[in-house]
Amino acid sequence: MPNRVLITGCSQGIGLALALEFARDGWNVIATARRSDRPALQNAARAHANLEVLELDVTHEPQIARAMDAAAAVDPVLDVLINNAAIFPGNGHETLESLDLEWFDEAFATNVTGVAAVTRASLPMLRRSAHPRIVNLSSGAGSISEKTDALYYPYSASKAALNMLTRTMANELRSAEITVTAISPGWVHTEMGGPEAPVSPDDCAAVLRKTIATLTLAETGKFLDRHGDDSTYAW
Repeated sequence: MPNRVLITGCSQGIGLALALEFARDGWNVIATARRSDRPALQNAARAHANLEVLELDVTHEPQIARAMDAAAAVDPVLDVLINNAAIFPGNGHETLESLDLEWFDEAFATNVTGVAAVTRASLPMLRRSAHPRIVNLSSGAGSISEKTDALYYPYSASKAALNMLTRTMANELRSAEITVTAISPGWVHTEMGGPEAPVSPDDCAAVLRKTIATLTLAETGKFLDRHGDDSTYAW
């Protein structure tokens, strides 16, 4: 049977590129998005019979439950969960005095709590896999030890929290032989990354797919770059 992957945040950018990359490699793909009617995502589903689109807002637990029920009804086994959905409130250059404090709530709701909610709902399917993996797409902006600027307050704080969530989940799920890693895709030319980013979503996704496909328990609890190197980013 082909491997099966569920990816959040697939309406554009890295999420969409990952969904297409895995589909082209023969995986069965569940591509989820808050807006599942986005044309690029629908075109991907029409082009690939092994790519299924589901509506999933990671901040809405009833919708998460419906999506997981729909996925399990097709196949009760999930091999890989990729928590890609994320938001970046503001422009990142706000000072502490000028930023909107509600942006912290928004960032954490999607980038941290949403990851926990989707992962928890996915566990019954992941536990049925012979090689289950959970990948949380993080960022170098979440590195505490290497933080030398005063930028990206809500986003950086949420990614630092995501890294801690990753380590905590890895410690709990190791006994179930579920690999949990944080991976930074690097600076990618997306709506969030901006036009000056040197890496395209397609090139990034091609590397990420190879890294994710070969993850083992030896990498659980680690903070990796897209090539699978754990020396690039510090916690």
